[in-house]
Amino acid sequence: MAMEDDGSVPETSAPINLARQGLFMLGALTIEPSLRRVARSDGRERFLQPRIMQVLVALAASPGAILSRDDLLARCWNGVVVGEDAIDRAIGQLRRLLADLGDGQVQLETITKVGYRLKAPRNEPVSDLIERTAEDTGSAQAVTPPPSPLLAVLAFDNLSGDPDFHYFSDGVAEEILLTVSRTTTLRVVGRSSSFQFRGIDKSAANIAQALGVTHVLDGSVRRNGQRVRINAQLTACATGEGLWSHSFDRDLDDIFALQDEIAESVAKALAVMFLPAKTITEMPLATYEVFLQAQAIISEGTGLFDDSGARAAPLLERVVRDAPDHARAWELLAACRAWTLRSSRRKGSYQVGREGVVFAAETALRLDPDCAGALEALAFLEPWGAYAARERQLERALRMRPHEPRLLSAMSTFCWGVGRMRDALSFAERACELNPLLPAARLAVAEMQAYVGNYETAVRMLADLHRKWPENVTILAALLANASSLGFWDAYEEGLAHVENFSGWQADRLRIQVGHANTLASDDPTAGHKVLDQFRTSLARTGTVRLNWLAALCHYGMPNEALDLGEEASFDHIFDADGPLPSQYFPGTIFGPWCTMNRNPRFIDLCDRIGLCAYWSQSNRWPDCADWLPYDLKAESRRRVAAADGRK
Repeated sequence: MAMEDDGSVPETSAPINLARQGLFMLGALTIEPSLRRVARSDGRERFLQPRIMQVLVALAASPGAILSRDDLLARCWNGVVVGEDAIDRAIGQLRRLLADLGDGQVQLETITKVGYRLKAPRNEPVSDLIERTAEDTGSAQAVTPPPSPLLAVLAFDNLSGDPDFHYFSDGVAEEILLTVSRTTTLRVVGRSSSFQFRGIDKSAANIAQALGVTHVLDGSVRRNGQRVRINAQLTACATGEGLWSHSFDRDLDDIFALQDEIAESVAKALAVMFLPAKTITEMPLATYEVFLQAQAIISEGTGLFDDSGARAAPLLERVVRDAPDHARAWELLAACRAWTLRSSRRKGSYQVGREGVVFAAETALRLDPDCAGALEALAFLEPWGAYAARERQLERALRMRPHEPRLLSAMSTFCWGVGRMRDALSFAERACELNPLLPAARLAVAEMQAYVGNYETAVRMLADLHRKWPENVTILAALLANASSLGFWDAYEEGLAHVENFSGWQADRLRIQVGHANTLASDDPTAGHKVLDQFRTSLARTGTVRLNWLAALCHYGMPNEALDLGEEASFDHIFDADGPLPSQYFPGTIFGPWCTMNRNPRFIDLCDRIGLCAYWSQSNRWPDCADWLPYDLKAESRRRVAAADGRK
């Protein structure tokens, strides 16, 4: 195909005309622009938002060509001024679509600092767009189908006049949220995002703009002794129309049946296919209030990285003592115990703690085989080097709850750890779509952008997140680390000005990133070697090194020294169920495009020692770097696995 000097495709090219005229095929996908419908040959189909459809058509109509972000803005936004996030969201949603419907046959490729293009099977550029005849399109009319529903369940207002009842009204709303998400096909925004809207911020238009939702469920709770009145209303964001509303007056003893009744009413109002409802075990009211307190602690925490699990576990132990058949309580208890066991807050015997996690998880699964959170807890118990076992548990959990933000985030982290950065980004984007106001979800997307080579996008997103959440130390640390390592010193200086606002352990954490930046910027040729000496001292003391240390040495221009250090270290601990802590193992860092040691064939030896060659070869799921390393990573990995098998 002819291309202009700037790499764009002429507007007169035939494929564009074909795309505008009607139905065409792209690999295994059939695309019908007039209906915003993408269908597979097996009958599965998806409806797209108009802008996403325009991006897909623009890329598909330029087979083999790279479209820059400016090209996409010109073709798909028609001169309308939008932020960079608009393109990021469109690309992210399109990548998820292709992964879901295309079975990997069609891929959206990011060309670092250039743009995007579609690629067909075996990484060959898309070369054909096959126009269907008018008979193929039948009598389809250009009717725009409704978007796939995305529901936000808001925190119900506490009208009881008792501030201590606040957690109860929140808990009722969360239970309804969980019931809808787990017993219907409906996508539901996570609590961390939807519960941020309270009081005057609860307008449907405001929430739709912030979360991208199509419907909002809001309500209020008023308690009077043993009686409770719950008002609930479902609103369509596009029109502001109330689709359904109802008031429920019940004894508190009927609260479980009431939550199911509201959830089912919401599902019917949205015309969603309702799956067989699960029987929820009732419990005494006092026990239920303790359960809601524990659930609130977990929902507002971050599991591995704070003490929410340790705080909630004793409450949940009281709940399962009084209501031993309540599967959800056992599921949450398994998660809390697993988080505590794998964190720096663990006390006592690991084996005793492990048995507690297994007992809680197995009890939850016996009571309810669909307790996906129990599977996630069991995945935490696997050694960090047991990649296949951990992946199987997470895949099982996601089959049960494909729209659970926490599970999507866990799978994103797993993919990052085995070098599958595009998959990690896709899972992170899906989690963020369902929890867009959760800082950790937004942060994961920004950091994965760097790992797929979108450096400018990553640093810009991190800077934006820091402005939005200036008190979040994790975001600031990520901004300082990425901006300095990737050479965006203006963004680094902007973040550096805020380091003095932190104290204690948070200041200590930031000082590590500042020290890294100072080493990078130093005119002292021995600065990097001083860091290397520190790492060697730690190796002599502990017998091992952290993988992110090796990546740091690459930033200092010492990839060979990094590989030497890795060869001297033992990594046996990652195959031990008793260690290491998550914060002490950073496998994904060695697969970044900036980690120059991965370009040396000796890198395969490191991968083999941490069990990745075996995982890749057995699963046939390879890291992204296999596509661009100067040697055949797949062949070398298989060779080492075969050699190891021969020695057995």
